[in-house]
Amino acid sequence: MDKYDAIVVGAGIEGSAAAYQLAVRGQRSLLFEQFDALHTRGSSHGASRITRMAYTQQYYVEMMKDAFLMWADIERDSGRQLFLQTGILGIEALEEDGQTPSERALKQSHVPLEVLDKEKLKCRYPNLRFSGNIKGVHEKFAGILFADRAKRTIQELYVKNGGTLKANEEVIGVRPGREVTIETARTSYKADRVILTVGPWTQHLLSPLGLSLPLQISRIVVCYWKPDNLKEWEPGRFPTYYDSSDKGSMVYGSPVCEYPGLFKLCLSGGGVLLSNPDERDLVDDTLSVDIVARYIREHITGLSDKPSIVEPCMVTRTPDFDYVIDYHPE
Repeated sequence: MDKYDAIVVGAGIEGSAAAYQLAVRGQRSLLFEQFDALHTRGSSHGASRITRMAYTQQYYVEMMKDAFLMWADIERDSGRQLFLQTGILGIEALEEDGQTPSERALKQSHVPLEVLDKEKLKCRYPNLRFSGNIKGVHEKFAGILFADRAKRTIQELYVKNGGTLKANEEVIGVRPGREVTIETARTSYKADRVILTVGPWTQHLLSPLGLSLPLQISRIVVCYWKPDNLKEWEPGRFPTYYDSSDKGSMVYGSPVCEYPGLFKLCLSGGGVLLSNPDERDLVDDTLSVDIVARYIREHITGLSDKPSIVEPCMVTRTPDFDYVIDYHPE
């Protein structure tokens, strides 16, 4: 049985990126994916993801400084455009000191930003309307990462640098020890270490090891809406966008880019809780669509009241919404 320096289980964007970093460091590795390498069953598929420095936690702002440089390196090495800079507009509630959370974090990390009060928001973005104690925070470095293209590119660079990608081979078990053994439906593999990046399927592999993480799996929907005036919602006129002023129903969106003539606006959070990720398409999530439609009626003019396209996705959350990066005790 061949032995590897490392095995990565799960070829979403996290796993593919981890495997790529192993390969460029000369590590002999395998990358497993239970479905097709570019499948649409998990959390990494789709044409776009918002990529920004405007986070409420300063440590994420600092991490994103490095991430932007890494994506620029991958664009250079692949010769492909993976990122479109659009800037981002965040609508946030004011806190006791008169600042918003991302405004404070960006300032602490010395990231340029522009703060817009309600009058400036109304002047610059006449299709938006707000009341209450809010501000707009504009961060210019943000934009759209072309998600499917980025994942495919990283996987290709991984293989180019000597890695082996094994798609459509499900890992069904992990046996810890001085050498870690991976069991698939076909055979076994050994490595010095194993990295699990399996998102909604995490507990499937951890439960037999006696481990349990407080993960919440949800089916969410990605919605695309038709504008009355297309030019007002194109990159250059409208940035990527989020509104976290109502902590119960944060929404986010991006300008017309993925589907011709359609603006992306979705609910962040919520969704339908799943006990089994393989049952994603057996549940109904019209409530999330209704919440976004109500948000449009209350805060946005010039968008249709019904989505033209609705696509499913899954998210895996921890109680504090941060990542779990840790070692198995053995």
